[in-house]
Amino acid sequence: MLAGIFLALNLISVRVAGAAETNSAASLTDGWQQVPFKYEIQHPYDLKTSDRYDFDVMNNIHHFWVYSTDKPHAPPPNKTEARTEMRLETFSTGEHMFDGDVYISPGTFACIAQVFDAKHGPMQMVFAHPDGRVTMRGHDLITTNAIGRWWNLKMSNDPKDGGKVKIYADNVLVGTYDSRGPRDYYFKCGVYARKDSGRSEVRYRNIKMWVKPDDAKPPKPDATGGKFFRHSHLWAALFYY
Repeated sequence: MLAGIFLALNLISVRVAGAAETNSAASLTDGWQQVPFKYEIQHPYDLKTSDRYDFDVMNNIHHFWVYSTDKPHAPPPNKTEARTEMRLETFSTGEHMFDGDVYISPGTFACIAQVFDAKHGPMQMVFAHPDGRVTMRGHDLITTNAIGRWWNLKMSNDPKDGGKVKIYADNVLVGTYDSRGPRDYYFKCGVYARKDSGRSEVRYRNIKMWVKPDDAKPPKPDATGGKFFRHSHLWAALFYY
């Protein structure tokens, strides 16, 4: 079994966005439903998950860090750069949107979020730079002065023919890109180190998954056979070693 698989189910009741959101966030998520989701944590294969990741249950904060000298998340022949990332579950139908607050630590030079084509790799990548800029892989600027403060990142992907990928910073649309039509997709967040970047570190708070109501479907059964346990923050988790 892959070491460090961490599956979680957000047990907050599925709801249409409304009063709990700030005005701007509510405007953006109006007409969407929050849905449960599961994920796994990818980390250097020779380390324990807790060596590069922790979860603050009380404040709902996921903490990721990695060194560019770390090993990949899988043993040879894998030759990718080091990472500590949350890989969310796969979807193939329905427009989905990842939503989370981000806090980038000084010195970070890494990919901090991705919209992924399950068979053909990342479609869009969000990069944090040491000077405080956050850009897309194509160098489109998302935001500036992003180090040492919380800001909100949303990424949506519509998998139908002609669908779009949209990126939002603090609920402002900052990029629109073509999706790739019907196929399997997923989102990722965390830190995927750039070469010779040293230590990279990011925190994500209050991660949510949204789906357009007409497309909202119950989550797929847990393929691992894992069980879920409720705890005080209305999350359920099972950690495998």
